[in-house]
Amino acid sequence: MKFLDLKYTRESLTLALPVMLTQVGQVSVNLFDNIIVGKLLGSQALASVSLGNAVFFSIFVLALGFSFAIPPLVSEAKTQEKHSIINNVFRHGFVINMTVGIILMLALMLALPLLYHMDQPKEIIPDTIDFLHIMAISMIPFMMFQTLREVSEGLSYTIGVTKATILANIINVVLNYIFIKGMFGLPAMGVQGSALATLIARIFMVVFLYFVMVKEPKTKRYIKEFSLKISEFSKSMFNKMIKLGLPTALQMFFEVTAFAGAAFICGLISAKDIASHQIALSMASFTFNLCIGFSVASTVMIGNRLGNHDFIGLRKVGINNLKMAFLFMIFCGLIFITFRDILPHFFTKESDVEVITLASKLLIIAALFQLSDGIQVAALGALRGIQDVKIPSIITFIAYWIFTIPLGYYLCYIQKMGALGMWIALGIGLTISAVLLVTRFLKLSSRLIHSKSNI
Repeated sequence: MKFLDLKYTRESLTLALPVMLTQVGQVSVNLFDNIIVGKLLGSQALASVSLGNAVFFSIFVLALGFSFAIPPLVSEAKTQEKHSIINNVFRHGFVINMTVGIILMLALMLALPLLYHMDQPKEIIPDTIDFLHIMAISMIPFMMFQTLREVSEGLSYTIGVTKATILANIINVVLNYIFIKGMFGLPAMGVQGSALATLIARIFMVVFLYFVMVKEPKTKRYIKEFSLKISEFSKSMFNKMIKLGLPTALQMFFEVTAFAGAAFICGLISAKDIASHQIALSMASFTFNLCIGFSVASTVMIGNRLGNHDFIGLRKVGINNLKMAFLFMIFCGLIFITFRDILPHFFTKESDVEVITLASKLLIIAALFQLSDGIQVAALGALRGIQDVKIPSIITFIAYWIFTIPLGYYLCYIQKMGALGMWIALGIGLTISAVLLVTRFLKLSSRLIHSKSNI
């Protein structure tokens, strides 16, 4: 018996590969930010950006989670050729995403002074606040982009998103060097320059993707028919999307804030622990974001089969994509272990020996929990495809905030293990999450099959 079903694997790869390229582009923005800041400005500036990104993404994922209500609804409507529903999801999703984005942007800006009261290294706080002021503004263009992206991916058109992200990433890298160093007559902006480069790149992304979708046959009708007339909105659609989006937002919030909390806990030890944590996290985030391709593929493929009431195929797709994510993460983990003494050198100056040494140790742990990380994100995508979002959000809360953070604090701070102890806790939390989410998918998919056979 073959480990993978070739039919489902081909279908999954067709959807997943462009998404993986898109995710490479998106995560590379932060990856290159970290590399360039670390190389040009040193480990203290890297710690500032690390703390800033931890705070920003803790807020940002709430907005991002709401947008994830779009693909399963679009995918199901596409299978049934209900174009009016797709238009409806598009306009309601846009309003929800922009409203949430604006509220969270303002909340982040108002909360920045609290950083001075969180026992973090005092020397990194001013740069962190300067960085976050600009990053908060970038939330608005990115949520516009995210709305377009989720509609496009729900319609199984992913290459346009990939092009937009890769080009934006190139712009971000170039502008990082220009703004940080102060080239072409511009003043050297340091950490602020990195944030400004990201803002400009995100504005480019949304403009580029809009024009791509206007020309693409799969998407152009929905762009041209897009309308914000008050008469076309309904309370029932808002409620439906919020019921899907809010639990997803909370699930992502619990996960990302756990990693943000990990950065704060490492900060209780030293700036070097934060910097080492950020290096390892940058690499782990890179492979995790690649694995999101399998998660998106699961959501779309399972959403299609849900619309056709093909529950046996739905279950097979989910299991096959879980296996693909597992194999992919084994490969990534082997790379981490093999090159653990080389990879940290890309992120900071050669003189930061303590940071490099600790980061290389963290990469070994990252290699091991990659397996659980890949499985849990693929399982979340599968559950999202059958529109099951409430229980998964509870599972992630239990895994990260009941187990991971208390254990991480104990090992890192109480037992004086530093970032190494925090990462051991993160690995345990991810494993708990993966086991519970896979069990949930197998149970629900089996229930759907039995319910159909009893009709």
